[in-house]
Amino acid sequence: MKNHQPIFELDSFSFSFDKHDEPSLNNVSFSLYAEEVTLLLGASGSGKSTLTLCLNGLYPEAIDGFTSGDLLYKGRSISSYPKGVINQEIGIVFQDPESQFCMVRVEDELAFVLENLSIPRSQMKQRIEHVLDIVGLSQYKKHNIHQLSGGQKQKVALASILLMDPQYLILDEPTANLDPISSIEFIETIMRIQKERRFGLLVIEHEIDDWETYAHRLIALNKKGEILLDSTPKEGFINHLQELRSNRIRVPKRYVNREIARPPSSEKENKEVIVNLKNIQFNYKNKQILNELSFLIKKGRFCAIVGENGAGKSTLLQLIAKLNKPVSGSIDFLNIPLSDWHENELYKKIGYVFQNPEHQFINQTVYDEVCFGMKLSGYSRVETERMAHQLLTDFDLLSDKWKNPFSLSGGQKRRLSVATMLHSTPDLLLFDEPTFGQDAYTISQFMRIVMQLNEKGTTIVFVTHDMDLVDSYCNHVLVMQEGNIVYNGTPKELWRRTELLERARLRIPYRLRSMNEEMTV
Repeated sequence: MKNHQPIFELDSFSFSFDKHDEPSLNNVSFSLYAEEVTLLLGASGSGKSTLTLCLNGLYPEAIDGFTSGDLLYKGRSISSYPKGVINQEIGIVFQDPESQFCMVRVEDELAFVLENLSIPRSQMKQRIEHVLDIVGLSQYKKHNIHQLSGGQKQKVALASILLMDPQYLILDEPTANLDPISSIEFIETIMRIQKERRFGLLVIEHEIDDWETYAHRLIALNKKGEILLDSTPKEGFINHLQELRSNRIRVPKRYVNREIARPPSSEKENKEVIVNLKNIQFNYKNKQILNELSFLIKKGRFCAIVGENGAGKSTLLQLIAKLNKPVSGSIDFLNIPLSDWHENELYKKIGYVFQNPEHQFINQTVYDEVCFGMKLSGYSRVETERMAHQLLTDFDLLSDKWKNPFSLSGGQKRRLSVATMLHSTPDLLLFDEPTFGQDAYTISQFMRIVMQLNEKGTTIVFVTHDMDLVDSYCNHVLVMQEGNIVYNGTPKELWRRTELLERARLRIPYRLRSMNEEMTV
C-alpha cells in the first residue's frame, strides 16, 4: 500500500485560528496514500475537522488562519495550486451537509456540480441518475433538499462529491445521521466505490465498529491536536487501548468489556401521564408526515423514539415541544391542551435540544449562551455564575467560554446546545440526536447528568439512532415507520421482534449481537 508516492505529506505542520491562541493542529507529521483507507480519531475539538479543511485547501485561506511546517499534495505545497484545483480533486462530505448545498432541488444541486465541471448537458441526466442510484436516492431526484431527512441530505452531499470523481475523499462523521441499517449500507456502498475507483479515503468517526474491518490505517489525535498514534487499527486497538481511552477516544466495542448501564425499572414508574397525543396528523406541503398517531408518555420515563431516516421522529418531537402545530388531533401536556399553554410558562417546563445545534444559538459567547436561560428564569448573578461554571466544566467547554458559539467544532456545538438546557430541572426534556458527534468521555458525562435529572423526576425523550444507548438507559421505546407508531413498549421486548427491527431498519444492540456471535462459535 505504501510503495507509491504519498498523495499527502505533512511535516511538522501546525495550524491556529489566531497567532495568540494555542494551535488546533500542533506539529503533526504523517503521509497519506492513494487507495489507502485511513481512520482519523480524536476527542471532540482535537482538530480532526480542521485537518480535513487544511487538506482540502480551504484553510487557512478561507478564514485567515496561520500555518507553519509543510503540507504537500502530490509533492507540491498545497498553497501553490491554482484556486479550485484542490477542491475538485479532494472531496469532503462535511459534518453538516446543509453547508454544501447551493440549489433547492436534488436534481438541480447535482446539475450545478456538473455545470461547474463543464460537463455537456447531454450527459448530465445519465450521470445524475447513476450517482443517485449509487447512494440509494433515485426516487428523490425531484425532491426539495430541505424536505429530506438529515441522513438523506448527507447522501445528496456524497452524490455531489462523487460526481467530481475525486482522487481523495474525506468523510466527516458520515453515518452520524443515518439509521442503523442505512449506516451499514452507506459504509458498504462507500467501500465498494472506493475499491472500484481506487481513491484514497480518510474517515472521521466516533462510532468506528463497522469501519474498522475496512481500514488499513489508524491515526489518532490527542486533545492538543498532536499525533497520538499512527498504526494499523488492530495494533492500535490491542496495544494502545488504554492510551486511546484516556484521550477520550471511542474504541470498537469488541476490544472493551463494555459496562451496560441498568435502565430504571418500569415496574415502579409513575402512573401519571405527562404527554398524551390523540389522533395526531401532520402534513408538510400537502404531504402527510404523521398519520393519526395516538400514544402517551408517563411521568419519569426515559423514552427513546427510533426508526429509519425520514420516519417522522424529529417532526414528532417538534410537535410535543409546540414548535409545530398538528393539522388535526390534540396534544395534552400535564393534562392541559398544549395549545392552551403560554410559551413563557411552557418553556420553563419543557427543554428542547435541536438536531442542528446552531438553530438555537442567539448569543455572542459560549458563556452568555449557557447563562441565557438562567437569566430568563430569574437566577441571581452568583447562582448563574456558579451553575454556568459547573455546566461548562461538565461539558468540557470551560476553556472555550469566551469563544463565539459558531466558531466551535461540530462536537463542541452539540455539547453547548445540550448544556444550555440543563440549568434547571424541567418536567420534560426532549433531545434530537444528543450524542451525535461526541467522544466517549463527553457521552459518559452527558448521560450521567441526564440520568440524575431523570432520577429527580424529569421525563426524558431521545430521538436517536444509537441502539446501544437505548439498550443501556431507556425503559420505554417508540418505533416509527413512515409516519406511524409500529411499536410502543420496552427495549427488552423490542430486541425479540426480529421482523419488526428489519422493517424499521434497526439493529439489536452490540451486547446482544456479541452474545449471538459467541453462541454460534
